[in-house]
Amino acid sequence: MENNENRSPAFTQHNNNDITTWELPEGATARLGQGRIDQSITPSPDGKYFVVSSDIGVWWYDVSTMTPIDLWDTDRGYISTVSFSPNSRWLATGDGDGLVKVWDVQRGVCISQMERDEAEKPYHSVSRLVFSPDSQLLAVSSRRDYILYVWNTETGERIAKFHDNTNYRWWPFLLRPIAFSPDRSLIACTMPDENLFAHADRGGTIRTPEHSSNYIAVWNIKIGEQIACITEHPDFVYSLVFSPCGKFLASGGRDGTVRVWSVINWELLHTFQNLGTERKKVFYSPEGVLHALEVSDDAFIVWDVARGEKGNFYLEEHNSLHDAHVPKDTPFVSVSYTPREFRKWTVGDSEPRSFPHLHTAVPFSLVFTPDGKTLAGGCWSENEKVMLWDVTQLSSPPSSFTLPGGNYTVSASSHGKIHATGRDNTIAKVWEIGNTETPIATFTLPDEEIPLAEQERQVSTAVFAHKSNKLACGDSEGMLYVWDVQQQHIQHAFKAHDGWINSLAFSPNEKLLLSIRNTGPVSQLWDVESYEAIDTFPKKTYGFAFSPCSTLIAIGKGKEILLWDIEHCETVMNIPQPKDSWNPFALAFSPCGRYLASGAWWIRGFGIKKCPVLLWDVVSGKNIAAFRGHCSDVQCLTFSPDGTILASGGYDGTILLWDMKPYIDS
Repeated sequence: MENNENRSPAFTQHNNNDITTWELPEGATARLGQGRIDQSITPSPDGKYFVVSSDIGVWWYDVSTMTPIDLWDTDRGYISTVSFSPNSRWLATGDGDGLVKVWDVQRGVCISQMERDEAEKPYHSVSRLVFSPDSQLLAVSSRRDYILYVWNTETGERIAKFHDNTNYRWWPFLLRPIAFSPDRSLIACTMPDENLFAHADRGGTIRTPEHSSNYIAVWNIKIGEQIACITEHPDFVYSLVFSPCGKFLASGGRDGTVRVWSVINWELLHTFQNLGTERKKVFYSPEGVLHALEVSDDAFIVWDVARGEKGNFYLEEHNSLHDAHVPKDTPFVSVSYTPREFRKWTVGDSEPRSFPHLHTAVPFSLVFTPDGKTLAGGCWSENEKVMLWDVTQLSSPPSSFTLPGGNYTVSASSHGKIHATGRDNTIAKVWEIGNTETPIATFTLPDEEIPLAEQERQVSTAVFAHKSNKLACGDSEGMLYVWDVQQQHIQHAFKAHDGWINSLAFSPNEKLLLSIRNTGPVSQLWDVESYEAIDTFPKKTYGFAFSPCSTLIAIGKGKEILLWDIEHCETVMNIPQPKDSWNPFALAFSPCGRYLASGAWWIRGFGIKKCPVLLWDVVSGKNIAAFRGHCSDVQCLTFSPDGTILASGGYDGTILLWDMKPYIDS
């Protein structure tokens, strides 16, 4: 094995330790959150660092301090998996578009990149990257098909493509384990029971989860042929590894069972079922002792498989465990979203130590307080439903609040109070953030005379009107309710749509209420005084925004934005959208009403690296500026009260702050 001591990574010399300013896109002043991540942590070969694949790039962390030290591969982002080579020279990254890159760790440059065949690209998010023991080959699998690629690490030349005789795909996504034999002549990977192909739909997708990844295929790389198909695994195969001598192949099942086969005749030699029921990642010690790793929220256990014994320890070398050499006594690190922290074990620890991180959840609602000093976000998260950032100290961690239920939309009153409105089954509640002992408003769907077919109905969306103290709620059957918070009674109740109401919004003057049913889509504008529908309102609406003076509504459609005049009930402008900005879901007017910001959904197949946020002149319909920073859908937009900052929340799990001063008149 090569000496790894002198292979120090080429880290960027950042001007400061404020990670909100690292690798920012042009026009952005800060990034809040470090991007969505999966549950994988990959240590560097020398054990000093670990890397995390995120939607905005690859984060490097210092193991000793558990703090981020660099951010790589941000051009597209959307990183789905990473892997170090055993010789410590290379770092491979795979993204959601199927692009694979190999980086020279010591120089910090990309030396090769590989792509899947064009016909496979709609389904090609990379799920596994595994180097051969000599680091010369790189095997790649995807999340939704059965094809396995093998490439030359340094040149990017395709060496082999296995199981390409079918275009079938599976649902849901599965992570297929891959293993090279010690001499890299063989490669093993899971494959489906081919009897399932008869259950594929017309699109070629298999939606039957049983046995979808239970068979193990073994190929000879040199001759490019399959030489074995192991079918004796009744449960989902979670991990695979060859023994150092090359005579055995071991697998770890999702049910905790470990099996060992002979490479000579592919007979099942051993089945170990006394290791508990948690899924196992199998690996061999250099001496050929088979071990199985089991990780949970509060335990890190390595089993001696043959003895059926467990303990907290590490081995000097375990290539198959981390696809790299990791020194003895190197801590093991895992990640958690709830709570938001890393957990680190070292030898002898009875329980992990916890360290907070800033890989926050996806924001789908944003608002500034009237003084512009606080930015609030409603997030898709199990625990952190609402987060607050101090705009004057962006490098400080956000405050987070756990509330019952979900889908919390944040809003701010003229007095500076932040409210979160959300739902929990048949109940809608409004909370005052900072005073969350009891909600300030609660509405429960009435249960009288509910038809039997509608008894499973629930609150689908809710919105709070600060001035009039009203709570509007839509349910899964299309009913719309307006609850008078002060009088504690239903002010209005009527059938607004034929099905699930997806979103509601009051106009700034609270005289109008807009409702949307996504299927169709179907939207409707209501007069709050009479709750009669305004019939001329455009029905097909994906996103919308009221102007500050309640005179215009911006309507996001598939390939255009309409500006609709409320008083005259007519469309006054049609703004066509560029191809990379179709589906302008997120919309927001500037406080002065002269400008409109729009954010698009990401569209596969258009070669879009970053979803744009566009700034428009409301009078002329002219595009003033374009900002590209989110690797996937733009979920929400909001301006600061003085209009100098535009905040955009993305499905990538970040909030970007854009400088508006060069574009907007004061």
